[in-house]
Amino acid sequence: MSKAQIESQIGNVKLSPARISECLERVAGHRLEGFLGGYGKFPGSLMMVGEAPGANEIEKGIPFCGQAGKVLDGYFEALNITRNDLYITSAVRSRPYKDKIIQGKHHAERSSRSNRTPTSYEVFAFAPILDAEIEAVQPRIIITLGNIALQRLLGKGHQVSNVHGQAYRSRIQQVDADHMDQGYHWSDQEYWIFPMYHPAAVLYNRSLTDVIANDLVILRNCIDEIQE
Repeated sequence: MSKAQIESQIGNVKLSPARISECLERVAGHRLEGFLGGYGKFPGSLMMVGEAPGANEIEKGIPFCGQAGKVLDGYFEALNITRNDLYITSAVRSRPYKDKIIQGKHHAERSSRSNRTPTSYEVFAFAPILDAEIEAVQPRIIITLGNIALQRLLGKGHQVSNVHGQAYRSRIQQVDADHMDQGYHWSDQEYWIFPMYHPAAVLYNRSLTDVIANDLVILRNCIDEIQE
């Protein structure tokens, strides 16, 4: 992407275009497309971290604007907040995709592009951007959506199916953007982390509807307690 394209997609937190270029260079050749900045309130007490943008997000330049976004809007309604009350971002900033050749009628073939789960390397490559956003937002509560965001902050040993709906006071994984070869290290500062299922999960597993509704009640109570 050109410098102008990057600057147009930086989002609310003004990130360094040079730093973004460095992240994109690390994943050159990977099946990733576009770039999406984070959006919302900063500084602010609430931050939400998702997995990665999908096709709709890259096209429109808005986080969570597809089907999962409609589910997420239901989260906000249950929490009695709006998108303007928090900062929304993701662990990976470009869309991870996969192409599949589909055999059509009369032997005609076409390529179908769909989203895929980002790799741990891709999450690591974009880590300096999320770190910069957390520093700028200074959230009191970070809501992680799904395993990718959860493990980016708390490490591989965590699974959302085991820890959803529970608030954790913890240091988080960060990187030294100038010494990426050193890998992750733990932050000096602690944050409240509240893991939740990714809103896309309920689209494939409707049995999670009641589970998520209960988690949202717990989260609302946590917000009230921590913000007092």
